[in-house]
Amino acid sequence: MADFRRSKDQVLIIDDDDIFVSSLSEFLTTRGFSVHTAASGQKGWERFERHRVSLVLLDQKLPDSEGIDLCRKILEHSPTTKIIFITAYATVRYAVDAMNAGAFHYLSKPFDLDELLLIMDLALKNARMEGKIRVQNYEKSKAREEKQLIGSSPLMDRIREQIRLAAGTEANVLITGETGVGKNVVARAIHDLEANRETFLNINCPAIPENLMEAEYFGHEKGIFTGADSRREGIFELADGGTLVLDEISEIPIHLQSKLLSVLEDKAVRRLGGGRNIPVDVRIIATSNQEMEKAIWEKRFRQDLYYRLAVFTIHVPPLRQHAEDIPEIAEHFSRTFCRKAVKIPESHIKKMMEYAWPGNARELRNVMERASLLRQGNLLRPANLLLQNDIDIPHGTKRPWQEAREIVPLEEMKKRQILTTLEACSGNKSLTARTLGISLSTLKRTLAELSMMGR
Repeated sequence: MADFRRSKDQVLIIDDDDIFVSSLSEFLTTRGFSVHTAASGQKGWERFERHRVSLVLLDQKLPDSEGIDLCRKILEHSPTTKIIFITAYATVRYAVDAMNAGAFHYLSKPFDLDELLLIMDLALKNARMEGKIRVQNYEKSKAREEKQLIGSSPLMDRIREQIRLAAGTEANVLITGETGVGKNVVARAIHDLEANRETFLNINCPAIPENLMEAEYFGHEKGIFTGADSRREGIFELADGGTLVLDEISEIPIHLQSKLLSVLEDKAVRRLGGGRNIPVDVRIIATSNQEMEKAIWEKRFRQDLYYRLAVFTIHVPPLRQHAEDIPEIAEHFSRTFCRKAVKIPESHIKKMMEYAWPGNARELRNVMERASLLRQGNLLRPANLLLQNDIDIPHGTKRPWQEAREIVPLEEMKKRQILTTLEACSGNKSLTARTLGISLSTLKRTLAELSMMGR
């Protein structure tokens, strides 16, 4: 017989057969388990709450309840607990019901003790693995929040506080802000802090063709239109029980907004061609880079839908409004891309803090990634990758975003970017081509044209 030593493993036996419980308890104790026992469903629940065991041996028939009901109750409170049914009433139906209720295994009396030990060992290994995965997921979610929500300015502290408040409610959230400020980062942080929802589905509304939007959002039945070869669940059904992020929701056509409002109010969807409403439990987080009040005034967005979405509103400010966070954010991205300690010269930090960042944090991330490819030794020079018209701002002059910029043809802008990158790459044409994402032949041809023009 295998030798299982489980000095820390606790097992709860819930069975009203005193002789069976006594003998099994003694056997498992000699194998190193810490054993608790109960002769009824109520006592079993009390023992479970007191000791929070990782393994339960449960009888199908109890004096005061059905084992199936107790199994569901235990797993509802502790999903990682493993339950093995042991019963004298062995039937296929009971076995199927037990597995459907979430039981790990099902044994009929009498059974072989070696077989029981092997099943218990497998169940405990499975529970430990699930426990490790939960810890890893928790650590990843915390790391994700710490790495992505960078900055210690009062504005960033306020955003973090709003995230905590939003995560503590089930209310719909509307996140506004310019493109690239990190609206989806905020949405993910809200979801990660919310303990009750697992599924996270992010939908880019403008990416869905308008003629497919209704079917994508609400699903469809088989044969409702050409190509509908099977029934399909919509986005709301897929996100049931979780969080659904509707990214850039202001891009949803006005004629679909009324149906979206109905889903939010009724908490149910009806597939295209369907004859019944399907209940859905979805927490909605919407984002928009537009001024919603203006969209409402221009009749591009329904006012009633806006109020339904904006129960809790978070505005993410542009990077230029909390420029004091730029050094910290840049340092974070440099560690991410360089995977080692690097130095950003103070002159570059100063220029970066004076730059407008029209693309916000997304643009800063892109600049730092490119700078990491071009670095020489442990020195990063990200300011070399900024448009020269937007840096070297004399003291007391307006910031670039406060005045009109020079308007130049697209081809001219491309040539300027090539020359700037070539200079940052110290004249290395191969590296310049890779950084710009163009072929070496294209780069050489453009440089030849510029040479003929005397540039």
